[in-house]
Amino acid sequence: MKRNLDWENLRLFLAVAKAGGLAGAAEKTGVSAATLGRRVSSLERSLNVRLVEREARGYVLTAAGRELVLQLEGMDQAASSISTWRESGRTRRRVRISAGDWTTRLLMDNIDAFWMPDAAWVPEFLADPHNRDVARRQIDIGIRSRRPKQEWLAGQKIGVVRFAAYQARSVSADGEIGWIGLVEDEAHFPTGLWLKENHGDEITITVNKASLALSLVRKGQVRMLLPMFVGEAFEDLVRISEPIDRLQTERWLVMHQDERHEPLVRQAVSALARFLKQDPQLKHF
Repeated sequence: MKRNLDWENLRLFLAVAKAGGLAGAAEKTGVSAATLGRRVSSLERSLNVRLVEREARGYVLTAAGRELVLQLEGMDQAASSISTWRESGRTRRRVRISAGDWTTRLLMDNIDAFWMPDAAWVPEFLADPHNRDVARRQIDIGIRSRRPKQEWLAGQKIGVVRFAAYQARSVSADGEIGWIGLVEDEAHFPTGLWLKENHGDEITITVNKASLALSLVRKGQVRMLLPMFVGEAFEDLVRISEPIDRLQTERWLVMHQDERHEPLVRQAVSALARFLKQDPQLKHF
């Protein structure tokens, strides 16, 4: 029965071969001479061939040993390239964060409040109104509107999101402008249903994503239902309703029970929680 080669044995044999003996290799690798000797012997047994002649002055490679060194040169170069790649920072842990359009935009606008370019993790944002599957590791962190029900998911409540109606400050309260309505998936969201129920006959423009219509509101062309962390961020908008209690939602960070213990995911969760608990607003642009 063939045994798999121990790559560490191969690496240490190459170090011994290049150093011409155990002492030089021990200094180079930080592995004791005794351990190096055992590693070379183990490699010889697994290959069933003598690789070195043990002489008083040190190790001398056999013909098989010299042939193996030639084979290992490519491995050594590949290992060096991998080390360079790792040290370049391109192997940093990517943490996939899923949220709705408005919350993703909030995170993007305020990224310097919870992440710095020299952090050990890198955010990957997925704007998606549908819940991606945390259990199947499609994402690492989901920002959701309710506590997770599945036992394999963990959740941390970090605040609430309130909604209200807004229009441009330049438009008078009784100005003759219509409302933005929602179609397709977002028409069935609580916000879409509220708009249809309360202002269905006043809707003039419809969109399939509410986030697309903000510029129309700021230009004074329509009124719109907005999360208050969006509407309150713009001085050219004015709130024309009280916060709508029926539409208020909770804000939760959701992650897999196992993944949340991974150090870099835990760092990301902590950073996002600190930021979102402050009830931040969009930044002006």
